[in-house]
Amino acid sequence: MKKKLPIIIGIVVFILLLVAGLVWWRNKRAREGELPSLAPEGQLIETTLEERPYVSLTPRTDGREFTLEISRIKNAETIEYELVYLTRGLSRGAIGSIDLKGETVISRKLLLGTCSRGACKYDEDVTEGTLTLRFRGSDGVRKFVSDFHLQQGNQELTSIDNNFKLEGEFSSDTFYLTMSTVGLPEEFEGEVVGGPYGVFTVGSQSIKNGKIALTLSEEDSSVKLYAWTGRVWEEVEEVEIEEKTVSAEIDSLGIFIAVASE
Repeated sequence: MKKKLPIIIGIVVFILLLVAGLVWWRNKRAREGELPSLAPEGQLIETTLEERPYVSLTPRTDGREFTLEISRIKNAETIEYELVYLTRGLSRGAIGSIDLKGETVISRKLLLGTCSRGACKYDEDVTEGTLTLRFRGSDGVRKFVSDFHLQQGNQELTSIDNNFKLEGEFSSDTFYLTMSTVGLPEEFEGEVVGGPYGVFTVGSQSIKNGKIALTLSEEDSSVKLYAWTGRVWEEVEEVEIEEKTVSAEIDSLGIFIAVASE
């Protein structure tokens, strides 16, 4: 029995170390931003562009916080949001739920980091990520996903899928966020065959030597390009169409769509 005692002690120590290692690994994964799961999606409902909500993410001056704004909300009682992004190779994010109580427009601040007792630790080198929204109502769930691209001081702003590009002279100390806006900020009559894409910033909306290029879902030699100015849709003049891409010179940021000719 005395000869077996060291072996037994060794086995017990090994098991304790294994358990401690598993606990450490799980805590490490939690610290690295592994997000909890949301409620089951349930029955998903297909939603036309006209019925979709309009969504925007506007970066703070230092790029460390986004303002999430959602308008034109229909047929929903709650909204679940999930913002996921990479920071130095690690997955982080923010998750939450909003009880609408009849509201059709909401706004939330999403911090890229954590704050405790007045001290904040920000996630660095964030350039892209994904926003997932689930609108829950009595008839089911409407789910929307939009990738975002956060850039600073570049000569070209692009969407993650490269279907939208905006060239120009941009401020080197200003953050710009490019994304699909899911829906339209205002109703539009016509078939949308490109977009909607938007570029958001708290800086100046003006662009010097700006040129936009938008990929079309179908080839159309007479497609028209429109920009949302914040009040109305305005047609962009003098567009160039090459195969499945429409381009034009512009002087301001906005929401952009390509519309098939009637």
